Amino acid sequence: MIVPYHLLQASGSVIFAAQGVDILSFNTSMEHLSTWKYPVKATEIPSEPAADAEASATVEAPPTPEGPPAKRRRTENDEKEAQAGDAGTPNSTNGQKKGRFHNKPQPVNLSNEKPFINCLLATANGSHVIAATGSDKTIWVFEHDGSGNLKQLSQRAMPKRPCSLTLTTDQKTILSADKFGDVYALPLLPSAEPTLPPTVQSLPSRSATPASAPIPFKPQANDKTVHTKRNLKALENQKISMELSLKAAAEKSAEESQPAFEHTLLLGHVSMLTAITVAPGIGATGEKREWIITADRDEHVRVSRGIPQAYFIEGFCLGHEDFVSRLCVVPGREELLVSGGGDDDVFLWRWKEKKLLGRANILKEIKNTIEPELTKVAVSRLKGFSLASGETVVAVICEKIPAVVLFTLVEDTLKHTATYSLKEQGVPLDVELLPNDNLLVSIDTTEGKPDAAAPFLVLTRNSPDSWDQKPVVDVPAGETELNGEEMQKLLYTTESLRKMSDFD
Repeated sequence: MIVPYHLLQASGSVIFAAQGVDILSFNTSMEHLSTWKYPVKATEIPSEPAADAEASATVEAPPTPEGPPAKRRRTENDEKEAQAGDAGTPNSTNGQKKGRFHNKPQPVNLSNEKPFINCLLATANGSHVIAATGSDKTIWVFEHDGSGNLKQLSQRAMPKRPCSLTLTTDQKTILSADKFGDVYALPLLPSAEPTLPPTVQSLPSRSATPASAPIPFKPQANDKTVHTKRNLKALENQKISMELSLKAAAEKSAEESQPAFEHTLLLGHVSMLTAITVAPGIGATGEKREWIITADRDEHVRVSRGIPQAYFIEGFCLGHEDFVSRLCVVPGREELLVSGGGDDDVFLWRWKEKKLLGRANILKEIKNTIEPELTKVAVSRLKGFSLASGETVVAVICEKIPAVVLFTLVEDTLKHTATYSLKEQGVPLDVELLPNDNLLVSIDTTEGKPDAAAPFLVLTRNSPDSWDQKPVVDVPAGETELNGEEMQKLLYTTESLRKMSDFD
């Protein structure tokens, strides 16, 4: 199966779409402009026919990351080989048993080894595009020329795998959240002047704690038990050696656990962190400020102060009864926040006051239109768009549900506009606003009918409560292939946030 376009990001008149390990750009008519391909080592390329051998040899090795190398994950094939080596399996040629070192090389499990793109965003002026790849824990920054062409500027491997990215309001600092609960800040451009205040650089990193080093030899004797001149000299040498060993071990651990580039731990959650966003506002004395809003698996939506006081927790927006997977600051109404996850509803907050303004039941809307027997939903996409007409639309996509649910913000409430069924086309993966106020939806066509398969769907608005659907077929099909099980692991991970007790 070809990996579908699973992430969308608009940047002016250019639409960027992530497809597996690649980033493709399109104009507003969905005409292909360019492709950035993940730099693959020549040794990672599978065997190809002789006709393609020359092309395969020209693939360049990736640049050296600005941080520790990614660890190779143990795959299911490795487990099978280990079991075969322990138990032994009959050899079909000579009847002998094959151990783990005698088995034929197994094909690489791409879902474990390929660093697929899991985050994609752009700066407000469209000058830069930021992406994060999974298994290598790397954040990529590209320069965008305004015509869809990307030039790689930096490649930085984080201590833990990023799961959500956002930018500060000045567009100069990247905030990276990982599932271990930590939020790091790093400059958009590594070569630029440091933008991170020194007041926060002393915070320790829970996830960057070095592994315990071997304890050096400690002499049992001391200057009160040793009396001869020669033994006292030997004891002194042992103490000096012990101090040097401790210092070397500490320096080695710090060097191995911390990336070489500038990065700062801002805040942390005890639970698994799932989403992060930044909201601008006015401080108590009338100055412009910003707040960092984070969500986690334990139903929390936390409001913290921005840099340099990110350690200060302003409060929590409490009300969710299940995990929170998505956050959206309403464009044009930045004092409002929409959150969603494993609950039946999406929540509308006045986040600064930590006040719940209302709830919109998405499970009910989907049951009425698509699946009457549905019992739970998991919000995988939640985005707000400000239209040229002045209206604000909130689009909701639930994991593995063939529908897009649209709400309109009316004063301080979410009014349901429409639920569009995509049963024939497939399962929506992401949604983005085009400059002409149309909505672009990327689709996993493996879940739909073959004769209606289209990687993109454009929703054109006719009236406040009516949108027409138009498929976009003529786009590159992509090159990365995965089987069905691998595809599920890559594209559908939100439901796995639900705690096991909720299934009982």
